[in-house]
Amino acid sequence: MTNKEKYQRTFSVLHASEFDLEETAMNKRTGIRISKRITAVCAAAAIVAAMSVGAYAADIGGIQRKVQIWIHGDQTDAVLDIQQQENSTHYTLKYTDDNGEEREIYGGGVAMDGFGGERPLTEEEIAYHIFNTIDVDFRDDGTVWAYYKGCSMDITDKFDEDGYCYVQLKDGDDVKYLTVEPDRGYCVSDDKFITSKD
Repeated sequence: MTNKEKYQRTFSVLHASEFDLEETAMNKRTGIRISKRITAVCAAAAIVAAMSVGAYAADIGGIQRKVQIWIHGDQTDAVLDIQQQENSTHYTLKYTDDNGEEREIYGGGVAMDGFGGERPLTEEEIAYHIFNTIDVDFRDDGTVWAYYKGCSMDITDKFDEDGYCYVQLKDGDDVKYLTVEPDRGYCVSDDKFITSKD
């Protein structure tokens, strides 16, 4: 008798118990089989969704917020969009005027350091400029108005014989010195009136 026959005869008498069969059945994989193609499609859809959110965030590009600003002496709701770039900062201010028309104001620039170098304006510097802006309006009826925060002033009769106008505008303790020039330009200072000699 060969070894093979000896093994067959010895083990032919043995039978597996039912308990072992149940345990084997329980350990079998019962999950749903998902094809690799469906998995790849789902992964691609998730990547596209994540990239579109990133593209939307990149499109916003900067700081955008709702603010209240003074336009012609009235507080107005506006949307301020600040775009920080490598060498400068730009902003767009969008608001609706009294006639219901959308208006935009653009601005921006750089700041000079003590060594003559340029740097982009910070968000705080842009906000300070917007909230403390003085506006001069040359109207069709020939009058000239100056606006600073909640203050509006008719300055038509304040021009001298050379065509210059020097007006001090106050908002509480805050004082601004406005110089309006004959060519409709104007300049503002926190310290003194700017003259043509300065």
